[in-house]
Amino acid sequence: MNTPLTNADATDHPDRTPFADQRAQFVSISRTPGAVVARLVTPAIGQREAPIIEHEIREALDELDSRCRWLVVDMSAVSVLSSMGLGMCVELRRQARERRMRTAIFGLNGHLRDLFRMMKVDRLFRMVHAREDFRKLTDR
Repeated sequence: MNTPLTNADATDHPDRTPFADQRAQFVSISRTPGAVVARLVTPAIGQREAPIIEHEIREALDELDSRCRWLVVDMSAVSVLSSMGLGMCVELRRQARERRMRTAIFGLNGHLRDLFRMMKVDRLFRMVHAREDFRKLTDR
């Protein structure tokens, strides 16, 4: 039986984090020679999901070599994004930038694309809409 971890449990077991039981529940991460692709697999990103997703992607970025140039966040499955989710995107960009990586967002639906534009967050990312452009970016 899986029981939720508390912060005390995480310190008692150094190889376990507070997010250990929720790994890959909201994000699937793959690597190509030039990119890390984080495919968000949840339809809504809110207060609960955002820190878990951010933690998983940050761990993947920590394991990279210096040849990787792109963090691509695939949001094709996302239909609802809270302010916490928007903040998560900005924080992921900051994390990638610290590693001299650029960040692209792929697969936003019309509503989320409008949200990114309205908040002027679209200026921080390379916005990728076409599947072919996504392939070119990740095959480098």
